[in-house]
Amino acid sequence: MAELDSIVKINLYRGSTPVETASFSIPLILSTFVNFPERTRTYTSIDSVGEDFDSSDPVYQVAQALYGQTGVLGAPIRTLVIGRRQVDSAVGSVVTVANNTNYSITVSDGITTTTYTVTSDASATATEIVTALVAAYNASPVTGINITDSLSGTFTVTPAVAGADWSIKTSANLTVGSFVATETWTDALDAVNNDNSTWYALFTDEHDPVVVEELSDAIATRRRIFGTSSQDPAVLASGSTTDIAAVLSAKSAGRTYGVWTPLADTEFPEAAWAGSQLGVTPGGNDWDFKRANGITVSKITDAQRTVLRNKNMNMYTRVAGVNIFQDGDMFDGTPIDIVIGEDWLYARLQEGVYFRLINSLKIPMTNTGLTIIENEIRAVLSQADRGWSVTVPDVLSIPENLRAQRIAGVFRFDARLQGSVRSVEIAGYLVV
Repeated sequence: MAELDSIVKINLYRGSTPVETASFSIPLILSTFVNFPERTRTYTSIDSVGEDFDSSDPVYQVAQALYGQTGVLGAPIRTLVIGRRQVDSAVGSVVTVANNTNYSITVSDGITTTTYTVTSDASATATEIVTALVAAYNASPVTGINITDSLSGTFTVTPAVAGADWSIKTSANLTVGSFVATETWTDALDAVNNDNSTWYALFTDEHDPVVVEELSDAIATRRRIFGTSSQDPAVLASGSTTDIAAVLSAKSAGRTYGVWTPLADTEFPEAAWAGSQLGVTPGGNDWDFKRANGITVSKITDAQRTVLRNKNMNMYTRVAGVNIFQDGDMFDGTPIDIVIGEDWLYARLQEGVYFRLINSLKIPMTNTGLTIIENEIRAVLSQADRGWSVTVPDVLSIPENLRAQRIAGVFRFDARLQGSVRSVEIAGYLVV
């Protein structure tokens, strides 16, 4: 065989190297918490979210709105990412004081996770319980995480090094709160994205206008979208120019959409809406006229509808006996589906051409070589299922300086935005 190998050499190569493709169906929930030490965790069901967050936790409620849209026209999401904003101080306290009862905390630095449990005596007090827990922890602590007894029924948790990964979870009779965040929301978004960039639509459990405006500004420079909502009565007032809808509309925030509902702070309608629509193939749906599970309908006047539309704020109202979202637009008036469709086209074109570049020994600077790139463009546009044309530069029309830099000129395509029907006018003429 060795002699044969010297005569006929066979080299086998495995298939083409794949390129990671962007997903447009994965939401990110960004929040401030200490439930897990990593920057992000990925979940595939509301049950898995429930392993890390209580049902009363706002993060869980956002996730429930996203996952709870079974039976609603659209396509459900399958995966979501939860991202953590850095906290470097939190305060724990006793929720329920009970005699002869177990109290526990679970502390992690991302590597080591340890649970500490103490049992209250027959005459328990909050101060005694906390003191016992802190003593148990300090007897064998997790390296790099400090817990201090306040001697008044609460304890403080801090990482020894600011910015370190850490978490603490408690039994139901204890709680941890009063978080001190040490980074802006924009910095948190950057850190989370560096850890996991598979997400497309951003949500948060915060409806504070300051937070919403900051995240809207942060998303404006990314090929992603941000959903929010408000129950602020000022949004319905025509004279208000400082409410979040008026502010974002004035900014023409073209990557942020908003919804006004009376219980937005607890129902998170922006997430429920996305929960049924993100899973649809981009370009295959208009977000207008869609329904949702678990969202309280807004009872508003025609004048208030006009105010909301003037501010490009969507609504969830009852029309002809059906509760629906209206109008499916970003704060600059662009339909949500158009923005998602454009992002899809951008990503797939970029991925397609890059795939060809890394899986070719060489794409020659000739008209034949440029046809290879043209074919990738055409393949993507064919998936978009719209009227389109592609114009390829003649290689001799490309300036010599660009050819020397191996820049293949400008490939142009013209494609028609598909759009959708949002209103119908019928003229009927009846004769006898």
